[in-house]
Amino acid sequence: AELLECYEAANKVVPLDGKRWILGHLGTITPDQIQRIKDLGLVMTAHPNRHVYKSGHITREEIGRENENTITPLRSVREAGIPIGLSTDNVPISMFFPIWQAVSRYNMYSKDAIAPDQALSREDALRCATIDGAYLTFEEDQKGSIEPGKFADLVILSDDPLRCPEDTIKDIAAETTIVGGRIVYQREAD
Repeated sequence: AELLECYEAANKVVPLDGKRWILGHLGTITPDQIQRIKDLGLVMTAHPNRHVYKSGHITREEIGRENENTITPLRSVREAGIPIGLSTDNVPISMFFPIWQAVSRYNMYSKDAIAPDQALSREDALRCATIDGAYLTFEEDQKGSIEPGKFADLVILSDDPLRCPEDTIKDIAAETTIVGGRIVYQREAD
């Protein structure tokens, strides 16, 4: 809340809308704060590895189950129209782990879903990891989706994130990576 107040103070001096200022490490926010973020034109990043997977059970205990939908409320943020990029600065470093966490909302200690009403569909989680991430860095015209005129960078995956069993999303790996039309990575066969 304090950081949001700083953004609101800055907005009074220099309007922030359209500048894509980032509010990072989405932890807990209320519906009122989501609206304030939208009104400011901010964009967001989320680290579900920390706030859902590793410490979501602690936060839920502190704020009560009746308030758990404020824990990394990815669905509410997306429904408000706020671009949100999934990210990780933790182990494992694969983006498929935060994608899985955004979909499953699984907590490693409580062994259940934290704020399951805030789960994203697989499609929305992939959008957060791709096109929304590109939007945050003003690169949505160059990358984030496969379209004419964009970089021809793509990856061949070990599984289909839209159809594989939910629990295996986190284990998806790049088999082949193509950048600029050239293969830059080829996974060695086991």
